[in-house]
Amino acid sequence: MQGLDFFALNERAEAEASKPRSKAEIVELLRTEGEEFAAWLERLTPEFLAGMVTDGDGKSAKSRLQSLLGAKEHEMHHRARLMLIERQLGIVPHLTRQRQERIAQMRAARA
Repeated sequence: MQGLDFFALNERAEAEASKPRSKAEIVELLRTEGEEFAAWLERLTPEFLAGMVTDGDGKSAKSRLQSLLGAKEHEMHHRARLMLIERQLGIVPHLTRQRQERIAQMRAARA
């Protein structure tokens, strides 16, 4: 990861995040950026993912795959926070609703 300007990347990300957007714009941005990231991940080779990288501290080394798993863990963290907020507001999270629908369909098919 040497040579990567994390400060510049962070500044650009903060500037982008601070732009005012409507709900529809946010949802569309999440969809398109998510699809772009997924497409990029699909193009990565096993050899590339097995390559070792050193964190910015110069001390911690891990494979690129391990490093990229951090993005998944970061998303999981935020999804969990959103689900908690939904429950606090009395909203049943979408994953729970989907599970409840599948169970209802299985019960109806069995009856």
